Amino acid sequence: MKKILCALLAALLTLSVFAACADGKKSSAAQNSDQAQTGAGPAVTDPNVDEWGREKVESAIPADKKFANNTVNFVFDDTGRSFEFVADALSGDLINDAVYNRNLKVENDLGITLNYIELPGNDEFSFCNAVSRAVLSGTGDYDLIAGWAYFLTAVVRNWCYANLKEVEEKSSMDLSKPWWNQFYVEEATLNGQLYTVTGDLAITTYSSAGCLFFNKRLADEHLSAWGGTDGLYKLVEDYQWTFDKFAEICKNVYNDADGDGQRSDGDFYAFASTWSGPIPSNSFQYGMDARITRTDENGVPYLDYYSERSVGAINKIYSFNKDCAGVLYNAAFYNNGEAELMIRNKFINGNLIFVAYVIGTAVSFTDMTDDFGILPMPMYDADQHAYYTSQGDSYSAFAVAADVIDRNKVDLVGTTLEKLNEESYRSVAPNYFETVMKYRYLRTDADNQKDIKMYDFILKGSNFNFGMIYSSVLDDLSFGFRYMIGRDNSSNLLSFWQSKESSVTAKFKALIEDFMSD
Repeated sequence: MKKILCALLAALLTLSVFAACADGKKSSAAQNSDQAQTGAGPAVTDPNVDEWGREKVESAIPADKKFANNTVNFVFDDTGRSFEFVADALSGDLINDAVYNRNLKVENDLGITLNYIELPGNDEFSFCNAVSRAVLSGTGDYDLIAGWAYFLTAVVRNWCYANLKEVEEKSSMDLSKPWWNQFYVEEATLNGQLYTVTGDLAITTYSSAGCLFFNKRLADEHLSAWGGTDGLYKLVEDYQWTFDKFAEICKNVYNDADGDGQRSDGDFYAFASTWSGPIPSNSFQYGMDARITRTDENGVPYLDYYSERSVGAINKIYSFNKDCAGVLYNAAFYNNGEAELMIRNKFINGNLIFVAYVIGTAVSFTDMTDDFGILPMPMYDADQHAYYTSQGDSYSAFAVAADVIDRNKVDLVGTTLEKLNEESYRSVAPNYFETVMKYRYLRTDADNQKDIKMYDFILKGSNFNFGMIYSSVLDDLSFGFRYMIGRDNSSNLLSFWQSKESSVTAKFKALIEDFMSD
């Protein structure tokens, strides 16, 4: 290990969600073609594209590369992500069977055994602390690590993870391949060092992208002045889908549906949200490109949290909740999910036009009587000319145990992680996105490409920010907007930043210095 061992970092808590760029590098999921059909991929005759209509990508792993029946110990936390990694048998479920077949192919092609180990992870730092202790004590229990991204990065400065750039040099890992999220690789790499990463092995990376759902019938009935459903799509396609436009559309859409003579949960609204969690505060924030950090001309991140753009973004969001008659604003903070469930049911029952959730929420809308559509988060203004969204910090990120280098397992482990992501790109991710999300959940078909195009806008704009990736060591700055709006009933970003600036600046400086040191 190249650095002195540090004391274990203390950590923080809970879920977050989101960040991104529409005209930048494509994530592997975003590269999927609109040609996909329900069930299997389309019949492809072009030898340069795969069965899903994507450009064929050669493997980085030599076809004859085999290991002598080695075992790779893959540890992950028990926070509901096992479906990404483990399938004990074929069951007829689309994703389960894709995962089962992927694992079998990885084992057979590389001549290895995958040993999946699940550890407790609900107690904030229990998982990352347990892994860190095991790696630093030299037990050799774990090779690959997957976990809740927010917590996983909290112990990076313990140097319990190998530098993935070094792993790349010593194995068949190729971080430039499309099965690795290129946004993450670019943002999280500094001075030739990268300690965590995500890719197509993590379905949760893409299912947790923030978006807006809308009821198509209600849009046609109540938003005729804006062209109804087709008008919303056109605003997006013409890059006129801004936050101000969204607020204008929602402003006066209200009806006292329960007849009690006052605004209440039982009334009809254009939009509703609860600010007790990361949705939709983070998704609106990152949709407007209000970031925690940006990168200078030398590729070094700098803090940009208190900026003119961020001030403008939080003022827009706050005013939207306070001044729009068409918005049901529920200020309940951490109320065991009752408010969120109430809002979700209003949408399902046709009493709400818009709702902001993550893409994966579509699974709960499949039994709606009305059809629903999907839209990217609105831009700050038309000059932005790119749609952005953020990711839930509960998505899976990956690391390699630092001691695999000392144990002469770096080629085995790096190649295995590469192979798992590659085969997920080739089979699991296409089935999830093209079949499950675009067709089963969005209830469309090959003749109706509108929702698919909106879906791809979202994924192409789904990226990561250095400050968000390392929020757990930066006083939870990624939670800032939701704290101000939901907990403090405030839009005073200056006051919030002043309360954090000294601590965050010191921690950020230490983090950057650790990366920049040899």
